Amino acid sequence: MKFNYDSMPTLMLLAAGLFVMFASPPVVNYDEVESAGKNMPFDGEENPEYGKAFVLESDDYMDKALAIANAYTELDKEKLLSLMVDDMKPFADQMDDQESYSWRPWSMVPLRRVDDDGAFVVSWSYDTSVEKNGSKTATHYIDILRFNDADEGKMSGIWSTSRPDPENSEYGLREGGKFVGRGDNPSDWSGNPFVFSNRGEVEKIEAFVEAANNLDADSTLEFFTNPFTYNDSEISHDRLREIFAGRKSQEWKPWAMIPVKIKDTDPESGVIVWSEVRVESNDGDVYEAEVSETYFFDLDGKISGVSQYSKDLSSDDDYDDDSDEDSDD
Repeated sequence: MKFNYDSMPTLMLLAAGLFVMFASPPVVNYDEVESAGKNMPFDGEENPEYGKAFVLESDDYMDKALAIANAYTELDKEKLLSLMVDDMKPFADQMDDQESYSWRPWSMVPLRRVDDDGAFVVSWSYDTSVEKNGSKTATHYIDILRFNDADEGKMSGIWSTSRPDPENSEYGLREGGKFVGRGDNPSDWSGNPFVFSNRGEVEKIEAFVEAANNLDADSTLEFFTNPFTYNDSEISHDRLREIFAGRKSQEWKPWAMIPVKIKDTDPESGVIVWSEVRVESNDGDVYEAEVSETYFFDLDGKISGVSQYSKDLSSDDDYDDDSDEDSDD
């Protein structure tokens, strides 16, 4: 096919237009934009601020937020207090634990809600710190710093959302550790980290301990499935009643409780409990021990199993805790 040279100028103009269209960013005209966004109800439409929009505020508020960030980075408590209302002193007190701190915002937007009596600054930052105890952490933050008109431009509140940087943090992480699994066959969850669980397990352990120390078998059994396992042996409710009936007193003092679960699994969880225990039998024998236990909670929130390891501190070596005996239903 013959090439039509007469079309060359037209093709060149078209190519130039396409280059400009795709290579240049679009230009947005904000001349007609007086406000944007919307305040929505948090707890129902009775919110009196429902529907109100937001406008950009003066960069003066951004400068105020930057001054606060700089004062905190310098750990200059006196300067920081001068930039905040008196009620914000606990925020300043946090720096007392810091050896060094870097609060370096990388983006800030000053805003005001229409008809509001103050402004706020949304700040994105990457913070690093070293505490006086040596702990180090790095965190991505989104902070909202509030400035009320009546407070002479001082900060009157701050709300923060954070995401720790795992590679540069020694604490404050949302997950950690590793579940490997027992035996030669790997579990479907092998390699998953652990996360804290929050289904009321600690409160249940505390209530269970109180009932057990009172030798209240009825209340104690409410926390357990029937039967449940103890060090891989099956224990029935009737058997546990017999154990309690053989005891004159029990002092069980947990000193640490950690509720955990394997990440990305169902809500079943475990609570690791360290404690000291003293049990006196009806015969006068005494058993004392430091105890490490894991309580396994099923989907219904009941204790379905207990794994226990103990270090004997007994003042009476002849005492034989019934809970270590081979149980019968």
